Amino acid sequence: MHITAESLDDLLHETYDYILAHGERANPTRGTILEVRNCTLTLLNPRSRISLSEVRSKVISCLGEFLWYVSGSNSIAFIEYYIKDYRDRIGFTEESSDPVPGAYGSRIFREPSQFNKIVELLEKSKDSRRAVIAIYSENDLLGEDSRDIPCTCTLQFFIRNDKLHLTCYMRSNDAALGLVHDIFSFTLFQEIMLARLIAKYPNLELGEYTHIVGSLHIYDENMGQISHYLSKEGWQYHASMPPINPQLLEDSLEKLLEIETDIRVHGNCDFSKLDLLEDQMFKEMAIILFVYYFVKFDKTNISGLQELETKCSSIPIKAFINKRIQGLLTKGLK
Repeated sequence: MHITAESLDDLLHETYDYILAHGERANPTRGTILEVRNCTLTLLNPRSRISLSEVRSKVISCLGEFLWYVSGSNSIAFIEYYIKDYRDRIGFTEESSDPVPGAYGSRIFREPSQFNKIVELLEKSKDSRRAVIAIYSENDLLGEDSRDIPCTCTLQFFIRNDKLHLTCYMRSNDAALGLVHDIFSFTLFQEIMLARLIAKYPNLELGEYTHIVGSLHIYDENMGQISHYLSKEGWQYHASMPPINPQLLEDSLEKLLEIETDIRVHGNCDFSKLDLLEDQMFKEMAIILFVYYFVKFDKTNISGLQELETKCSSIPIKAFINKRIQGLLTKGLK
């Protein structure tokens, strides 16, 4: 099957409908699933990467995972700040501080960086078919540590007709939990690649994102969430994140990672640091990090959330913050 949509919510809606209608039962290691095989999903507007729904909006964990990736980290402490059950998901004990064996970031961005090599390759050969980042490796098949085997196999970048396209191939993808996270991060990789290449190719634009999956599935335990999404929330309007300013990319990404560390490690929630970010997209990412700090540690600070909302320009992030403000107001907090 091949599903094409303009926005993430449209893509999710059609994908879930298809799995429920055509899925077959299977019983892999983690439990019973409803599965469809050899699926292709195409997101025509990769900037429309955030779900505006109540049950599918995973903005905080999506951003946390993306920053974990681009930092090149394989630290379990980093990612479980954003995804508290990550340790359980990959079979780590409470005491374990081992590097996460399947961490994508260290495989993609640590030196020698595959990502940087792809930039160099496409700068030299615009029509190259070799611009492939390999994530799944032979060691994942032959090694003894099976706690965290990557689901993503490859990311392939194409420049065609002055557009940068990205095709991802995954051996397995949890449509209820993982799909939203993967599309968020991988479309950002695509946009960062575009920003890195724009000096060489000034007319280059963002193309399509294509997501190919061997086993696309929903676990029985998540069927309730999916049914609620389809029956109660309906279709969402389209909204996109701001584009990355190529001239501000390197400085903005470095400062965003510094802000992330300052909040997560040191608990420093200093709004003035937002002024260091000239790029609006990265500024809104930093705003999400501050919002999460309030959600996690200062749940009653409505005024802080309202101040952050005024600093946003994109609909999906404003909607994300406003939902949290309304939730607190409903509880009678001020």
